[in-house]
Amino acid sequence: MPEKWICIEVECQGKAADELGVELAERYGVPIEFTDRGIRFYLEDDRFSKIGKSGVLEVLSSFRDSLYPGTSFPCAMTVLPDEDWTANWKAHFKPLRVGRRFLICPTWEDAAPCAHDRVLWIDPGRAFGTGHHETTALCLRWLEEWAEERDVAELGTLLDLGTGSGILAMAAVLLGYREVVGLDNDPEAIEVAEENVALNGLQGKMTLRTGSVTGIDGCFDIVVANIQSQPLVEMAREIAKRVKPRGRAVLSGILLDQQAAVRDAYEGSGMIPAGSKTAGEWCLLEFKKS
Repeated sequence: MPEKWICIEVECQGKAADELGVELAERYGVPIEFTDRGIRFYLEDDRFSKIGKSGVLEVLSSFRDSLYPGTSFPCAMTVLPDEDWTANWKAHFKPLRVGRRFLICPTWEDAAPCAHDRVLWIDPGRAFGTGHHETTALCLRWLEEWAEERDVAELGTLLDLGTGSGILAMAAVLLGYREVVGLDNDPEAIEVAEENVALNGLQGKMTLRTGSVTGIDGCFDIVVANIQSQPLVEMAREIAKRVKPRGRAVLSGILLDQQAAVRDAYEGSGMIPAGSKTAGEWCLLEFKKS
């Protein structure tokens, strides 16, 4: 009998959709689809049974009460057979070009790379990060631009904090970073990242670890963190400690109206603003270590 999936659709628009999408992606470790009416994601039947409809509604209620009191976020939950889930996801996940040379491609599609493309094979899994969301694309473009302005010998070490699918860590390996560590506090995310590393033939070229930034020894030339504003603020001092002198902290997952709080936290931790990039309602902030 085919496995069942639960399709969960929430009606929301604009900034609320972006914020809720990131919240759900991190909480449940699932890809999020942005639709004309809001957002959509899927949970296996076994996992949904443990969470329960009430658990999902509680998350939505907490999100609404803390950020959008008085707003309604209608939610529909539909049972799908496995083949329907697969077809639905594949219909929305197509090859994507990011930056000058990255080509992100699902394994069931035929990639048509140009001679100098850097191809990243990704299967949708239980972790955030396919390159389709602005926050991930901002990081990929920054990493590419930083690397292409330097000789490969100048590229040092990189920590990908909250690695999710492993896409940023894998991109760093393809760009030529000497040592790359992907860190996530979710063991399932690390499992997904390991699968993607194998898909791309990058075993042994990077390290994946379960844990938090406080458990990492040493410092890195680049620390990239594509998470959310609040955890970025809370971890500002710990992240700053892991950046080498003259190194960079590259922070994404930040809504435009939240960037001031993030900037204040990192300046207060001894970091110096070194640039920013925007995409839609999202921004990436770059800091350097004096």
